[in-house]
Amino acid sequence: MHDPHLHLFVDEAEVTLSQHVYRMVQTARRESLDAVLPANGDDEGTGIGYACVARRDGGPYRLWYMCHADGRVRLAESPDGHQWTRHGAALLNPERYRIDNMAVAPVSSQADPWWQGHQLAGYVYGSGETEAEERGHGLFLVRSDDGRHLEVRHPEILSGVGDRSSLYFDEVAQRYSLISRPSGRAPGFPTGELERPRAANLWTSCDLVEWHNRGVVLCYDERDDADAEIYGMQPFWYGSRLLAWVEMYHRGPERLDTQLAHSADGIHWQRVEPRHPVLPLGAEGTWDSHWTVPTNNPPFLDGDRLVFFYSGAGTKHGSKARHKRGIGMASLRLDGFVSLESGRKPGVAVTAPLPLTEPMQLEVNANCYSGYVKVDVLSAQDGIQNTPIEGYDSDKAKLEQVDGVRLPVRWGEKTVVEPVAGGRCHLRFTMEQASLFAYRWAPAS
Repeated sequence: MHDPHLHLFVDEAEVTLSQHVYRMVQTARRESLDAVLPANGDDEGTGIGYACVARRDGGPYRLWYMCHADGRVRLAESPDGHQWTRHGAALLNPERYRIDNMAVAPVSSQADPWWQGHQLAGYVYGSGETEAEERGHGLFLVRSDDGRHLEVRHPEILSGVGDRSSLYFDEVAQRYSLISRPSGRAPGFPTGELERPRAANLWTSCDLVEWHNRGVVLCYDERDDADAEIYGMQPFWYGSRLLAWVEMYHRGPERLDTQLAHSADGIHWQRVEPRHPVLPLGAEGTWDSHWTVPTNNPPFLDGDRLVFFYSGAGTKHGSKARHKRGIGMASLRLDGFVSLESGRKPGVAVTAPLPLTEPMQLEVNANCYSGYVKVDVLSAQDGIQNTPIEGYDSDKAKLEQVDGVRLPVRWGEKTVVEPVAGGRCHLRFTMEQASLFAYRWAPAS
């Protein structure tokens, strides 16, 4: 979902000036009040643990999941995310492994020859054994020939790493990124403080064989509760930036919910402000009241919605054999991670400088059904100019009583913004009773 022309409001630097405009992290909508894939109570016991979902070319969703009862990796498929068919064990020689978590990603052209000609690469974390010796827990790489069954590669990688990890292929940098926990306590906190070992440590690789430790890329800080830790983190490209689901573990009450983070390069990460959960816990007594963690994969495009799946639990983190967990389904508005909100008093938001060396077009993602959004184009030469560029003032570009994710902006009959001296501009959005989720500033077609 990389699109360098799409601007989200996840980064506060996207807005240079604002007045009477408020940032809001959007809360995901649950697509089902119950788990779409609960544990079957038989061979799966009562707890489905971590999971990973993939989908190719509009085909079925394929979900690999682990069960606490026996540590087996199982596969289920669904045409729509609601109705699932279980296919049983997905790991070759499943009796020889006990798995805790896993992830899959595309096979790149630079991957080691062991993966070439296969559909998927990935990892599983757990314990395995050979005929001669019993192995300890480790991170094993896997491949899939048919997109359904997984074959393990030996030996394991990154000794001592792996208890809750994630894997993604960075299509821009053309490298794999694996995020897990660092060895020892996270840096930057006094020795006498409560030990909090969980933070997000990054390893990168081009071929899936040679891995480079990039260190801790996201950690708890002084603004978090004293018992908060980064339990896990799943990055993915979206628009012009990398986003990530960030699993926040609240150690005292043993609860996990999910926040957002963003990065320009995959190395330097910041959490999206305000730090409200994008996937909050379910209400008291519900099946996901204690744990809401997205599966190890990017979201999926479904019309004007982004669909994603999550592991939910109604029991505490340390419940072990008494876990009650399953897989849920949720969604967000397309591009709708963060919005700029205005009420009855008109608000104004001015963007950071934008390129205008060639003819450009503007689309906005907005809900102004009960209000309006207007757009001025301002020159960026010698600072922000208050007077709009001639022909591109907001009186000619007003969206009103509409709600859409790709709304074209016109200034009268003009659909194209012509280049200006200096080659840069700002957009000034004036809003009343409106939500602005994103905008796309792209070369004219």
